[in-house]
Amino acid sequence: MLDVIVYTKPHGRQRTITIKNIEESDAAFFENDYVVSMEELTTGDLVVYARPAQLDDEDEVLVMDRGRPCEEVMKELRELCEKTF
Repeated sequence: MLDVIVYTKPHGRQRTITIKNIEESDAAFFENDYVVSMEELTTGDLVVYARPAQLDDEDEVLVMDRGRPCEEVMKELRELCEKTF
């Protein structure tokens, strides 16, 4: 499980949810050192963002879900973080 910040329409209100559809190793990777957030676009796609906690929002990486399972999206996000940071 992993706590994630969700930005909701129309004004970007924030709330924290716990996602359960994530591999334990991916959750452990993000758990202590990363800020993970997501938002739904007007197209209905979800975008998931991550950045090391010590960096600003401008430094985050993103992955679009494109209808894929959460586990797959979070694994791709982890791989992108490992390459980028």
